Amino acid sequence: MLGRTRTPSASTELQFMNPIASMGPGRGRASRFEPPWGEAICMVKFDTGDWGVGLTAHAGVVVPLINDYLGPMILGESVTAVDDIVELWDVMATVLTANIGIGGVGSYAISAVDLALYDGLGKRLGAPVFELLGGPACRELDCYATGADVQRLVDFGFTAFKIPCPWPDDSAAAVDRVVAAFDEACSIAGVDAKVMIDCWAVMDVDAAVRIGEALAPSAPWWIEDYVSPQDWTGYAAVRAQLPDARLAAGERWFTHEPFRRHAELGTIDVVQPDPLWVGGATPTVRIAKIAAEHDLDMAIHCAANDAFGQHLAYALKPNTLAEMYIGAATSLADAYRSTPGMAIPVDGVLVPTEAPGFGIELTIDAIEAGT
Repeated sequence: MLGRTRTPSASTELQFMNPIASMGPGRGRASRFEPPWGEAICMVKFDTGDWGVGLTAHAGVVVPLINDYLGPMILGESVTAVDDIVELWDVMATVLTANIGIGGVGSYAISAVDLALYDGLGKRLGAPVFELLGGPACRELDCYATGADVQRLVDFGFTAFKIPCPWPDDSAAAVDRVVAAFDEACSIAGVDAKVMIDCWAVMDVDAAVRIGEALAPSAPWWIEDYVSPQDWTGYAAVRAQLPDARLAAGERWFTHEPFRRHAELGTIDVVQPDPLWVGGATPTVRIAKIAAEHDLDMAIHCAANDAFGQHLAYALKPNTLAEMYIGAATSLADAYRSTPGMAIPVDGVLVPTEAPGFGIELTIDAIEAGT
């Protein structure tokens, strides 16, 4: 099966890491609010016999949108170069925006189609996707591991880490708990390690500022997803009150446009698109250009977890780190949404496969058997 629908949690604290489960009657019950659908695979076939695959989330609502709407829309179109894919993306995005909405479900759907087109074009031309995008931007990808048990992540060979922000039911003690968890992570990681924190459940400005101020002496490499993705004024307010903090966001933004606005406003320091959610490779490339123009760092969400993110992070110069979300997986090859044949980090670094397309080792029979 391509990807996994769930990765075991390493800590019961993750039950609070949900914007609904962090407040009111839902507190502490994040799993209750998880979408019920697994991942979706999109396959495109070229008239040359070449074919490509893309991956996204929320199959229950995404699959009919691809099969009934986006697929017929691009059927018969010519794809011989990256520019052709970009043009098709613009067509699909324009129509989705007008009729359904490009954010949310529309963005997940177009992601799978766009990634499948890049994979198929790479196979057709006999080139890895990172070569289609201009070649490697670095010698190797530096990776960081995400999970609650930092010692396990150290044992996997990583030297940079991101921990979830513990935000327990007793919010009065929450900031102290966050500082204690971060300091413990730094102690385990070592003095030279980059350590970040992901505030999945902290969805208001006051809480984000309190956390940022409390962590300032520990100098986290960045503080991530600290207000609701749609709280534009919240991002500006946090920036105004935490001018020296490194602030990261973007995995829950759709298309390149929110990244452009936030870059222009100066609210963030690190952009974090997810190619499987943001709309695919096409907007991810555009986000990299926006980051370069505004001197921002890029850290593609879960870039080391699958072949799609690996190739894009390897080719896009602003990308500085590749995330691998591990959770409680017992091996890196079995981590969240891993794809067959992808490179695996060794001592915290990796180089993507040079196989054509994204190098995903699947047959059509295997795809059909897993769907």
